[in-house]
Amino acid sequence: MQPEDVPMDDLPLEYKPKTVSFPQISEEMVASVALGLEDELIVAARHGLSVEDYNELAVQPWFQLQVQMKRSEYEKNGVTFKAKAAWMAGDLLDQVYLSAASTDASLSQKHEVLKTLIKAAGLEPKEEKVKDTGPGFSISIDLGGGQSVSLTNQQGFTPVTLDAEVKEIKNA
Repeated sequence: MQPEDVPMDDLPLEYKPKTVSFPQISEEMVASVALGLEDELIVAARHGLSVEDYNELAVQPWFQLQVQMKRSEYEKNGVTFKAKAAWMAGDLLDQVYLSAASTDASLSQKHEVLKTLIKAAGLEPKEEKVKDTGPGFSISIDLGGGQSVSLTNQQGFTPVTLDAEVKEIKNA
């Protein structure tokens, strides 16, 4: 085959890569690729792309720009560090549990691991916060004969006290 046998038109040759449209690329896929916790091909497969499709997508300037913008946002907000720390903690969780569950672990070590796991799971008892219901009030009623009753909406519990004569009950 001779060079003159190659069909060519009179249009200029393009040396830059051709931009291809991928309408099915979701924000979630861009976010997963930008986060970098998984291999990009695994992310692509989860979103229905073949290896060939992803390789073609990965060289597209618009896709690279979207991924880089999301990476910058994640780094600025500390999302990347937090996500990697959470992944690492999850990876070590099984090892920590097995170590604490072994017969070689002391009771104090087991207790520390238990406290840590309870805290990480969000199972700690939470303090109930009393909402402010407005201005406070207090009512005292003198019932006579040394007896009185007090009512209030102040924070905390104020026991009601009744002053009464003590009478002995005799069994008949």
